[in-house]
Amino acid sequence: MSCPVSTDYLKLWSESDLIRAIDYQLARQAVEWESRYGTTSPQDQQALILTACAVSYVLGRGQVCLELSAWPKALAVSPEHLPTTDQLTRCQTVSIATSEADTSALFVVQGERVYLNRYFRYEQSVLEQIRQRVSPEGMPASKALATTLRKLFPAPEADIDWQAIAAATACVQPLCVITGGPGTGKTTTVTRLLSALLSENPDLRVALAAPTGKAAARMTESIRQARERGGLPHADGIPSVSFTLHRLLGWSPRGFRYHHERYLPYDCIVVDEASMIDLPMMAHLLSALAPKTRLIFLGDRDQLASVEAGSVLADLCDAGTEHGITDAFAARLGALTGYDMSAVIEAECSIMQNAMVQLRKSHRFGEHSGIGALARAVNQGAVQQADQVLEDPAFADAVRLAVDSEEWQAHVVEGYRQYCRLIEDGASPEWILDAFDQFQVLVALRSGPVGVEETNRRIERLLNRAGLLSDTSQLWYPGRAIMITRNDYDVGLYNGDIGIMLRHEGQERVVFRDAEGGLRFLSPGRLPNHETAFAMTVHKSQGSEFSAVMLLLPEKWQQVITRELVYTAITRAKKQFWCQVGNACWQQALNSRTERASGLRDALWSNNDAL
Repeated sequence: MSCPVSTDYLKLWSESDLIRAIDYQLARQAVEWESRYGTTSPQDQQALILTACAVSYVLGRGQVCLELSAWPKALAVSPEHLPTTDQLTRCQTVSIATSEADTSALFVVQGERVYLNRYFRYEQSVLEQIRQRVSPEGMPASKALATTLRKLFPAPEADIDWQAIAAATACVQPLCVITGGPGTGKTTTVTRLLSALLSENPDLRVALAAPTGKAAARMTESIRQARERGGLPHADGIPSVSFTLHRLLGWSPRGFRYHHERYLPYDCIVVDEASMIDLPMMAHLLSALAPKTRLIFLGDRDQLASVEAGSVLADLCDAGTEHGITDAFAARLGALTGYDMSAVIEAECSIMQNAMVQLRKSHRFGEHSGIGALARAVNQGAVQQADQVLEDPAFADAVRLAVDSEEWQAHVVEGYRQYCRLIEDGASPEWILDAFDQFQVLVALRSGPVGVEETNRRIERLLNRAGLLSDTSQLWYPGRAIMITRNDYDVGLYNGDIGIMLRHEGQERVVFRDAEGGLRFLSPGRLPNHETAFAMTVHKSQGSEFSAVMLLLPEKWQQVITRELVYTAITRAKKQFWCQVGNACWQQALNSRTERASGLRDALWSNNDAL
């Protein structure tokens, strides 16, 4: 590198462990490419080096792009050295954003945003697909649809039934997002709306999918239960199995089997836990849909965003803002459902506003539920209200433990007691797997005193000292719970799958649930990458539900601990939630929102011309 100022910055950041090796190498690659042309001034090269490193840095933290006006605070640069768009656009490796970006450029500049070229094209692909699939007025529907919907969603009261509105919207929009918190009835809604679509077309080819194997399995079970309640016409047409998105698209080391030149063979695809979908996966999914394929997303827009780059569901929903529907579409939904929609009419502001419905009534958490009240307070960033919930004896299902207390250990022992007894008694694998789902310890971090690795070791020692698990000093002991951390399509195990070590027919075997609800027994030696799972990160818990949850947070706040992380942890619990956290960390977490830079939300909700 020929720019000493830039080199000094990179050396400082590298020695301080602020940047990764890949961030440093991208900066080197950028200037090496630029030097081939020999036309860039030292000042422009300096801007390019710093920007390249920063783009890679923010991408590693889930940002789709770098916003020059919001330069990363960790990568401190003196004002006179901050890159400008004018400097960058004079570089040969940088392209100015157009509908067809220069694929040979390394970076793309769009206003104050700088993208790696690949991610700009992902974003543009998603935007173009949405523009093609969503229309303000929706698709035509048969005269019988209104009758079908009113049979499936009989009006219980005068208030709007948002499940019925969501179903009607999904029936007339080729792309629809149904969002809502836990217990708002997303699965019930989608099962009934699929029944309505099948009533319209009994030959409709439907696929169910989710980002992870665990989320796909839970979706399968939820829909199976909804079907078994009976009373749904054409229920046989609703699938009894779900795919992971990778499996749906036919992933292999050579790429995806289905793509823009070979469409998926389905008329309707339902994707659950859509908050977990990153930008590249969303682009691949949308490009693999035939022009007339219907796509329905389910998810909670307020949950944690995807582990990889992007916050696509939050962007599609404009999370944090309430939107109404246009006058014409309100009249159409009213005609289909019988509800007066005039109270939610809003002037046209986005092509998404008529394709996104928020379910608002929780059927799991009533007014006397501490978990429900705490989730609402945390979601609003209301620290004082959240503290009141945790301190109110009337809300016994949401409790905060003192940081210096060992009370969490007693709860952990009791939480896993029934599970361990079933292991000792040699109970059926089905009972053991069900028992493990009753309680879960969640953490925010991977390392440190309350990181996932150390917490798992502590729990093993606790259960061993309590006489509930034996031989925990061995790698494979009866009752060891593990989570798969890497997809293995040959073995048929996927990131997030939970297995339990048991003695089965005289052999050491790890038992997993399969996609059809049955069991699989595998030798430990056949397993892909995995880790002990008595404690798991909140990110890994997405797509799961447990009767009781213990959340352990460090005393000192860290950037990963946000409002969305705490909300996600709380909403994994159905009956009981405990949290051990210090005051400073708790307050900082609730005041910190996940903000991921991208152009998707602005293009959808602020400036439709960008589409």
